[in-house]
Amino acid sequence: MNTKNILTFIFIACLGMTDASHAASGKEISDQIAAGEAFCQKGDFEHAAQSWENVLRNLDREQNAGLYMDTLAHIAYAYKALGFHEKALSAFIEAMPVLKKSNSRERNALFLNNLADIHLSLGDMKNSVEAMEKAIAEARSSENPKILADVLNNAGNMLLADGNYEEAAEAYKECLELLAKADSAAELKAAVLINIAYSNFIAGSFQPRMSEDALKHIRTMPEGYAKAENEIALGILMTEALKDGSIDDPALIRNIWEMLTEAKQIGEKLSNPKIISQACGYMGQLYEHEERYEESLGLTRQAVFFAQQGRYPELLYLWQWQIGRLLASGGNTEQSAQSYKNAIETLNPIRPELFRGYRSHKEIFDERVRPVYIGLADVYLKQADAAQTPAAREEKLREARDTMETLKTLELQNFFKDECVTFTEEKQTSLDRTPPHTAVLYPISLEDRLVVLLSLPDAMIHFNTPADFRKLKNTAKLFRKELQTRSSNRFLKEARNLYDWIIRPAEAELAVRGIDTLIVVPDGALRLIPFSSLYDGEHFLIEKYAVGTVPAVRLTATGGYQSQHADILLSGLSDAVQDFSPLPGVKDELADVKQIMNAGNMLFNKDFTLNNLTGEFKTNSYGMLHIATHGVFGGSAKDSFLVTYDDRLDMDRLASLVEISQFRDQKIELLTLSACQTAMGNERAALGLAGVAVKAGVRSAVATLWFVDDESTSLAIREFYNQMKTPGLSKAKALQNAQKQLIAKRRFWHPIYWAPFLLIGNWN
Repeated sequence: MNTKNILTFIFIACLGMTDASHAASGKEISDQIAAGEAFCQKGDFEHAAQSWENVLRNLDREQNAGLYMDTLAHIAYAYKALGFHEKALSAFIEAMPVLKKSNSRERNALFLNNLADIHLSLGDMKNSVEAMEKAIAEARSSENPKILADVLNNAGNMLLADGNYEEAAEAYKECLELLAKADSAAELKAAVLINIAYSNFIAGSFQPRMSEDALKHIRTMPEGYAKAENEIALGILMTEALKDGSIDDPALIRNIWEMLTEAKQIGEKLSNPKIISQACGYMGQLYEHEERYEESLGLTRQAVFFAQQGRYPELLYLWQWQIGRLLASGGNTEQSAQSYKNAIETLNPIRPELFRGYRSHKEIFDERVRPVYIGLADVYLKQADAAQTPAAREEKLREARDTMETLKTLELQNFFKDECVTFTEEKQTSLDRTPPHTAVLYPISLEDRLVVLLSLPDAMIHFNTPADFRKLKNTAKLFRKELQTRSSNRFLKEARNLYDWIIRPAEAELAVRGIDTLIVVPDGALRLIPFSSLYDGEHFLIEKYAVGTVPAVRLTATGGYQSQHADILLSGLSDAVQDFSPLPGVKDELADVKQIMNAGNMLFNKDFTLNNLTGEFKTNSYGMLHIATHGVFGGSAKDSFLVTYDDRLDMDRLASLVEISQFRDQKIELLTLSACQTAMGNERAALGLAGVAVKAGVRSAVATLWFVDDESTSLAIREFYNQMKTPGLSKAKALQNAQKQLIAKRRFWHPIYWAPFLLIGNWN
């Protein structure tokens, strides 16, 4: 029962029960254990769990500690297979006293091994590593090669999930060496071979022989659920390698088909709808890759039937999405759109829990959720292209935009792990018509083209540009890299290409309406770049338009707001603390802003603590908050924070501080973060920065994409606040004027000095 590969995401370590332990526990308990194992062999984990739960209820865990721990290992397997990872964790935490009294190194190793895997499946790397280190120590002390191999396989998976490919490879290698000395380890060896092939695939060093080694071993396994499960796991991997171009051997392609066909036959013999659904669905994917759409459609519809029969929504939405792709490829956009909507309807209720148990290096949301919404938006855009009337065209453009708006909200919820990141009462539901002199630019990057939606005061229109997803992504990343090189103007080539793709097709429409403010809703890699620095050959975009950035229109309060007389809280750090370098310019920056804004309170260096910040918000009302300190935006919310003198202010704590002000008459209009930086090339880090205003609960934020020179920061911030005091001037115009002043100074002409300043959220 050691089916432990990272592609199927079911990991387990079970000790066999001796006849003596069965006899000592009574016939009833023995029968329940056997029944659970029989259910498990058929893949019926629900009934297997029920049988083993009955065993635990009838056991005295003090007198039967060994049997209790063995049964708990079985239950963990069933719970994880069913997706009940929190339930598995609760069972293990409840059993911790048994572990402390156990004298068996083998059982202790497997208990801790399971615990480490459960923590990993729930995204808790810290506790997973802690449990795994103890498991390895116990396993080595046990001198049981199979137990140690079991633990090392899980350790390899944990290292792989953390991106440590070389260490993972070492763990898998030792695991195989140990299995050569062990008996009855066929399932575990199959899992390890698949894991090795998978780890090499994601590390970019996949070789077809790796999948052949796994396939040869799987073919020696007895026919049953475990064999079918491994065939599907290997079939998924080989199909991905086929799409990636790592496999092009017709013989290997036939192997994929044969494996999935055999898995389907085993599923039919076991009457297991999950196995049948997976086999049919992935065979459909194989046909889809070969553009045999009718045959793929037939198999995928079978996959839908069995997913519905077995009530597996996590599979059902995949096949509904697949049908949507297939119908779109055949030009049937109406039915395709309906299939995509069916997939989204199936996905939405299960999305928060869907990806528990995925021990993957990738951000699963980007792999399994985002493409569904992008696919539906693509269908709507194709319908807009084919529309016969302007009204029909605009209706489809709105549907495409609304689909993207929903996706952008879900992306922020996923990044911040907060389902409450959503619309507020004061935020508009749409912006079909923009205010005078304002346009909303909505780029949508698709597999074969870039579509730019343009919302204007009197219309919504769109442009198609033949810059496909990969070309746009590579250009944006190169542009960002070159922007941050002071000594070079090589960025101008990419700046002009991006201008030509995104802005130039809209120039005539913008000019005829007298547009002077562009609000950009960036997507994907376009979040990495400051649109202000796009270049038309003579001028930067910021020289022609005020530019604002919003993560989604629906997440933005678009109404005007007068903030000239709002109180401002100044805070910042110039000292070197927590291994961060000093920021010598912060002292002068805060002094300048204090003078310009006639500020009263300031928390600087030793006074800039979480307690003092909290105290200020509890006792005073502020309309603006200025924080001048290191701000780090990483690939997840837990890696994103602001440095205070004594601690780190994460986004949840920042939101809690701002929330205090929401109960007062004065709400925070503007949050300024003057020393932020996002990881270069990290799209999720840029997403976090783009969503900072929404998460913090403020109307607007000014933040930087990268750390900026002290002198230029001081000039930009000082001029921004000076401009903010001009009656009737929008925040977007205030920042534009500050950036134009820097461009006018020869030494600060390069965008590295002024481009990273972004206005996020409300631009008025």
